[in-house]
Amino acid sequence: MITQRRLRHLLLLVEYGHFGRAATALNISQPALTKSIQALEAELGVMLLDRKRGAVVLTAFGELVVQRSRTLLNAEEDLLREIGLLAGLETGSLRVALGPYPSVISGYPAMARLLARRPKITVAVHVAGWRAVAHQVAARAVDLGLAELSGVPEDDQFATELVGQHCGRIFCRPGHPVLAAGRVALPALLEFPWIASRIPARIAAGLPRSLGRAGKIDALSGDFIPAIMIDVPMQIADLLAGSNTLALASLALMERDLDAGNVAVVPTSKVAFQASYGFIHLKDRSLTPAARAYMDEVRAVEAEIVEREAALASRYGDRL
Repeated sequence: MITQRRLRHLLLLVEYGHFGRAATALNISQPALTKSIQALEAELGVMLLDRKRGAVVLTAFGELVVQRSRTLLNAEEDLLREIGLLAGLETGSLRVALGPYPSVISGYPAMARLLARRPKITVAVHVAGWRAVAHQVAARAVDLGLAELSGVPEDDQFATELVGQHCGRIFCRPGHPVLAAGRVALPALLEFPWIASRIPARIAAGLPRSLGRAGKIDALSGDFIPAIMIDVPMQIADLLAGSNTLALASLALMERDLDAGNVAVVPTSKVAFQASYGFIHLKDRSLTPAARAYMDEVRAVEAEIVEREAALASRYGDRL
């Protein structure tokens, strides 16, 4: 009989590429795993693996079974998940993938609020580039993504919701030579190295092709690759201290360091960057109550940030 257990054994064996390592991961003996695979082959009447010098190599039949098994097991998982939701048996779990800037602007603050209100839920949070977030959602590795929406493929599998729009500004250390020039146009800013996460092509399209010391344009994607690229925009003030680098961030993100005098806003002329990100999830996969509750918290945090940034713009208005 073709059982889900045997199919899972085959998938994990392919993932590890070795009977011993796969058996250890499954917490069974290697002979037991071998017997399970042999039983699956006997049921199907074909060889799934070529066993040569200990390597695990799929036959054409094996490749077909692996492909269909993943689809079948994903469908089973979704079915059980939907039944649990309908029956009110949701255990309170949440898997989220966050883009770099959304993670620190509203992603983590909203998660803290959610956990304060629902301390019994289990959470897994991943931070990745915005394109990787869409891939994780598509692969069902996470329930929900929060990232730059221009990285979402244009097809019918995704549902999106714009939730965050923030003006990006240029920051530097106090006493930076660029502050002596009054309002600074873009060419003067390009004379210094920039600190940022990878910037999407929709923003990079407004930059000149020659970016001086600021960074470069990726020839394949059109993204802006800053001279100093960081995975997550944290500890920016520490990176700016003692150097002539410039950083791209939002007022809310830099609020504490602005108030503490650790950083300064560079007054710019005709330089504008707009962060736009939102929720990403699959249309054919119902959101869990935990995911919906998290989305509500993100929306609330984002609304508060809009008010804070308006106040910060007023406070630092003479420097913007």
